[in-house]
Amino acid sequence: MSSSIITNTGPLFQAGGLASGIDTNAIVDKIIEAASAPMLQVQKTQAAYSVQISVVANLAAKLKAFREAANAVATTGLAPILPSSTYSDFTITGNAASEGEFSVRVEAMARAAKMRSNSFSSAQDPEAVGASGNLQFSIDGTTSVAIDVTGKSLADIAAAINDTISQVTASVISTGSGYRLSVIRKDTGFSTTAEEALQVLQDPGLGLETVQAAQNASVYVDGLQIVRRSNSISNAIPGVTLNLTAQSDVATTVNFVRDTSSAATRMKSFMTAYNDVVALLNQQLRPDPGTASTNNAIAGSFLFSLQRDMHALLTTKVNSSGAIQTLSDLNVALQQDGTLAMDTNRFQKTFAEMVDSDPQSANLIFTKASTGLGALVQKLVRRQVDGSTVDLPGGKKLYVEGALTAETQLLKDNIKSLDTTIDYWKVRLEQERARLNASFRAMESILSRLNDTSTYLNQLYNYTVSKNNNK
Repeated sequence: MSSSIITNTGPLFQAGGLASGIDTNAIVDKIIEAASAPMLQVQKTQAAYSVQISVVANLAAKLKAFREAANAVATTGLAPILPSSTYSDFTITGNAASEGEFSVRVEAMARAAKMRSNSFSSAQDPEAVGASGNLQFSIDGTTSVAIDVTGKSLADIAAAINDTISQVTASVISTGSGYRLSVIRKDTGFSTTAEEALQVLQDPGLGLETVQAAQNASVYVDGLQIVRRSNSISNAIPGVTLNLTAQSDVATTVNFVRDTSSAATRMKSFMTAYNDVVALLNQQLRPDPGTASTNNAIAGSFLFSLQRDMHALLTTKVNSSGAIQTLSDLNVALQQDGTLAMDTNRFQKTFAEMVDSDPQSANLIFTKASTGLGALVQKLVRRQVDGSTVDLPGGKKLYVEGALTAETQLLKDNIKSLDTTIDYWKVRLEQERARLNASFRAMESILSRLNDTSTYLNQLYNYTVSKNNNK
């Protein structure tokens, strides 16, 4: 029997083409990445809520700036009556009730009562003071609480006075050669007499003495003397406050004239703040579908309500008669995008002409109590940001938080509620990762055993073939 030669170019037994060198970790990562899609979507929603919270905060800031701009115009009006110059002995704030000329002379400045103690060698050593007993003052004829200063240093006594007596300020003054206790009335002037503004009823060895007597402010307006405890004097000239800065040698003539030239500047400041709010509202209510931020836009009926309230400011009737009854009567109009613009109506008098024609009515558009734009903007911002109190039947009151505050809290609650969903997915994905890793480890174990068997069988086959070939 002739022998035949059998050749073999590779292993006869193989485990389905699989090998233990497979990167199972990469496979698991890809599977988990695909399974993470729902959790990633929830996280994207959370991120959108966070962006919306920032937008709400930005809107609140712009509304507050709008309120400040409205208040600035409401304080003076569009065409206020102001002093024609500045003065060395006083400043003037406010808006005069009418144009005119006044004579002003500051006879005396208001001063606070001051007391000072003897000099002591130390501010911290009680023995340097050696005081024993009670310290007590009389303030405008009213007796203060008695302070026991026994065993106290000068600094301790000053602290005790500040903690106990609210009408004065106490401090320790270093003179370079010693220390003195200083006691000063917080308020200038006096309500009874200069002597009674600050007196010591009981002095336990401090040697307190008056170093400056209290003094009321005295100013002459058109020859009429006006006395006040403070250096801020209101109603001496209707509508304005005189802030005294120095005593006058001679009377000063003050002229009040109406300022219409700056009306446009004041109006433009108001319009800029208004338009900033409207621009942000437009961005949220009509987001550009081509931008990635579309999903970050705020969805809420309060935005439409705010937009309506903003637009209503233009046509709200403030004055019941005359040519200027609303803001739109000043040739201020809404544009297509909801922003304000001036002098767009060519068939109407310009803004400047309208203000010049009736400056008092123009002022009232902003300054009128309750119905002026200053008051209306204040109410609008309070509803949106600050919150307000609503009167209920039976004398009860209900606090309603601002719409933006409520929206912020809602968004925060939404983020918190989604945390639970994300935590669930994290646990589930970790469990799935563990299951897949266990399955691949089991597969690798089986493959390892199959490869061992394959190696053995191939070795046995090769041995048999070799033996038969050698016969």
